[in-house]
This record gives sequence, structure tokens and C-alpha cells, in this order.
Amino acid sequence: MQTAKIHRPDGAIISCDVQGDAALPPLLLSNSLATTRALWDDMLPELLKEFRVIRYDTRGHGESQTPNGNATLGDLANDAVAVLDEFKVARALMVGISLGGMTALEMAVHHGDRLTGIVACNCRDFVDDAGKAAWEERIGITQKGGMTAIASGTIARWFTDDFRLSNPDLMQRVADMINATQPLGFEACARAIMTMTLQSKIDAISIPAHFVAGSDDGAASSDVMNAMAKRVSGAACTTLADCGHLSSLNRGPELLHEIRTFATHISN
Repeated sequence: MQTAKIHRPDGAIISCDVQGDAALPPLLLSNSLATTRALWDDMLPELLKEFRVIRYDTRGHGESQTPNGNATLGDLANDAVAVLDEFKVARALMVGISLGGMTALEMAVHHGDRLTGIVACNCRDFVDDAGKAAWEERIGITQKGGMTAIASGTIARWFTDDFRLSNPDLMQRVADMINATQPLGFEACARAIMTMTLQSKIDAISIPAHFVAGSDDGAASSDVMNAMAKRVSGAACTTLADCGHLSSLNRGPELLHEIRTFATHISN
């Protein structure tokens, strides 16, 4: 495994790594808000059989740093480009969950020449006024009480009751990722979500794209994701049954199938 820390022009520091056979096609993975690259740990052994896997922590998350509490989706996309540059990868398939899916869409709009395609999971292209107010409330809570103050509520939104109760060890891993997020990083990336303008831009995506929704995802419903897919030429949306907001943890084998199938499709 090769690791690196990239110093961005605005003061952010992006921690990243690459693993796998350099002869295999590159795969760039992007994480949700309040998680780390460990979001992909359970899928990694299977992915490494078919891809050279590149992972990174979003600014202000895990081992990455943010200079302040303000960021745009464009900043996050530029960070992803810097990761590709660091490992001298000209083009990669990009898979992202939640914020990572939004970042992949932003990459497809503005840096499509760096991607062979995208798989955008559990994400949306807009936030309404009620959503923005909820984000502001969460930011305020983390500023006063740290990330532990929102951990249990976040986990409750991400997973169904049955899944949480059946997977206590996994829920602890998720809590650890949330608590490893810096409140300033949470704020910066929440503001990137709040200010995104994807809804007016995704029609311009011209590279291969696939969308993956969760049937039980209250943050990015299958209706919202199917509507996005219809606006992107050639795209389709698969809804995973009994899946909440973090498909790599909730339905890893099924998400792996979607990635493999899409990768085969674009290679042909």
C-alpha cells in the first residue's frame, strides 16, 4: 500500500492511499459525510481482485484536515482530482456514497476527462429549505457538544431499527467513524451539501453514469435518485432492497455486484 498526504492550496490536507495491482483498472472511492475511508473496509478484499483501489479521507474527516468550516462541492471535487494526480492516475472509475456520490457527480460535470465513469450511491442533487435548516441545527449541535452529540441520531437516520439491533459491532464501527470526524470538517462538508448546485448541472454529464439507491434510505430516496438518473444520458438507477443510507455497509455484496456490472459495461 502506498500512502500520501496532499497539501492543498487553501490549507486542507488530504490523507489518501492506493492498493492493488497497478495493471488493474483504477477505482476511486469517496466517502459519506461523517465517515472515513474505512467505509469501504468490508468490500476492499473483493474490490482488490479486480481494481487498483484508491481511497481518501474527505477534508476534515479521519486523517485529513480542513482549514476552516467552509467548503464547496467544487473544493471536494478538486481534492479528488489532486488524489488522482498524486498517484499519477489519468482516469478512474469513481464510486461515491452520499457526499461521495455528490462529489462524483460534481467530478463528472467539471472533470469528466479524469473519469471513465461514476457510480453515485445514496445521494441527491438538491437540498430544500427544510433540509438546510436541519443541517444548520446539526452544525450548531456539533459546535457545542462535538460529534458525539449527533452520533446516535445520525446512525438512526442511516440504518433501520432491525439492522442496527442485528449488527451492534458494525454500529460501533460507524460511531467510531462519526466521532473521528472533526466538527469543523463536518461543518465544512455540510455547507458544501447545503450550497451545491448539481440540480442545474447534471444534465451536462456526458460520461457513463450509474445510480444506486436504497429502498429504506430516508436521506436520498429512490424517487429522487431515479429522477436524477433520468436526466443523465444513458444512466440507470438500481434500488437495493432493505438498504438504508450507507450501501457499502448495509448491502455490500449487492453494491459490489453493481460496481462490477457497471465496470464491465463501460469497459465494453
